[in-house]
Amino acid sequence: MRNSQVAQPKRVGRNKPIPPRTELDGWIMYYWHLGFPDTKIADHALDHFDRAAYGLSQKSVQRIRKDLNLKGTIQQAATFDTVIEIYKVLRGRFPTMGARRMVTVVRQEYSIRVSEKLVNDFLRHVEPEAVEKRKRGRFKRRRFWSAGVMEYWSIDQHDKWGRFGLWLHLGIDPYPGRFVWLKVWWCNRNPRLLINYYLEAARKVGGIPLLTMSDAGRENNGIANMHTLMRHQLDPSLHDTLQHRFCTDKKNIKSEIGWSQFRTQWAPGFEDLFDFGVNNGLYCPSDALENLVFRWLAIPWLQAEIDKWTIMYNSSPRRANKYKTLPHGIPDLIHAKPERYDSQNFQIMISAEMFDEMQQEWAPYDDLVFRLTPTSFHNQANNHYASLGRPAISKGTFWDIYKALLACFQHDPINTYATLEEEFNLANLGADQGMDLLPGLRQLRVGDEVVGDGVVLHGDNDEADFTDSEDEEPEHAYAAEFTDNEAE
Repeated sequence: MRNSQVAQPKRVGRNKPIPPRTELDGWIMYYWHLGFPDTKIADHALDHFDRAAYGLSQKSVQRIRKDLNLKGTIQQAATFDTVIEIYKVLRGRFPTMGARRMVTVVRQEYSIRVSEKLVNDFLRHVEPEAVEKRKRGRFKRRRFWSAGVMEYWSIDQHDKWGRFGLWLHLGIDPYPGRFVWLKVWWCNRNPRLLINYYLEAARKVGGIPLLTMSDAGRENNGIANMHTLMRHQLDPSLHDTLQHRFCTDKKNIKSEIGWSQFRTQWAPGFEDLFDFGVNNGLYCPSDALENLVFRWLAIPWLQAEIDKWTIMYNSSPRRANKYKTLPHGIPDLIHAKPERYDSQNFQIMISAEMFDEMQQEWAPYDDLVFRLTPTSFHNQANNHYASLGRPAISKGTFWDIYKALLACFQHDPINTYATLEEEFNLANLGADQGMDLLPGLRQLRVGDEVVGDGVVLHGDNDEADFTDSEDEEPEHAYAAEFTDNEAE
């Protein structure tokens, strides 16, 4: 074949080809779903390629979007008819969701771009009283200091669903306001369980923060101990300090606001659903069989729903706030690209071998706390669920499926109540376990060094040769004044 017949890569700008479509298309879809215009999509997508070798223009993004059937707001030309059916579904899931969040969910879950004005007009038309009620919310402004991404992970438990036998836990990076984990399980005070949440999240990003922080409580000592030992192993100069801060008098501010957002935006519809079952005698959490059936059905479904909400929360910007001096932007992007926000990532890189070592020592996978239900019960439940045709669980079907599965157990000749009661009690033995703090370590004070010589930090600068005390004031230290409504 002659050279003139050889297919050449498309070139843009100063004769630079666009990046390979096999890799580029995914990034264009990602940034489109974040709500970026074409110019920002082009700019951010190039961050994942060699800018010296590749270029990407607004026009190229438009052409690729057309190939991917990703329409802009004007091209979509959405009307009330476009959103009415979606609204019915979303209102069932999120009874209190406002226009800003609804625009994000419609874009991310349905790949449809609609303007906030259209959704606002629609909501004023179909639920004017609810719109006015959301406007009347009052919020408290609070102050929090953070130096950068991965300086802290703030952790906290949530017990308000204990009446259903459900217990929640979160980890959040205060600087970008990013949920690191948000979990539901049948307990939330077992140190091994919480350590596993920490390790799972740390593996995903390849490292750990400088410090962890939490309210006082023996269940939090596990994370405090393991995190401290990891820091000591990597940086012996920290050998006499506990690398964890315990907050007092409700000073764990970011976690509290995280729970406030969760309870306002996600929880109400699910809480109403479970209250219905308890209040109408369908479910008694203290009954062993009913609790295990409920747990087996509810927890995996709820975790999938929580994961979707967490992705949406982490990938959408907070409301503009003139009092807030922490970066304004999308939490996931602030985490991934702190340099774009004049910030720094303090993440400490950890090897897979160290993660495995900590997992085996502090949270081995064979611990009973990681079992959703006893093995024998799970096998029975799986067989009964298959006999029902494995129906899809939703808010509209949950209690019908629960009653059908419960009936299968009640009529199963293999099942005996005494056996289930014994299994239920054994399964719950590890629900509330404490752990003592490592002895002989002093609590951190303001001004203490938290980064010693030779620590491997995130980014291209492999060796960090500094301490927090070298400068009178950290170069990128911000005071954050924010309110509970910052995400809405």
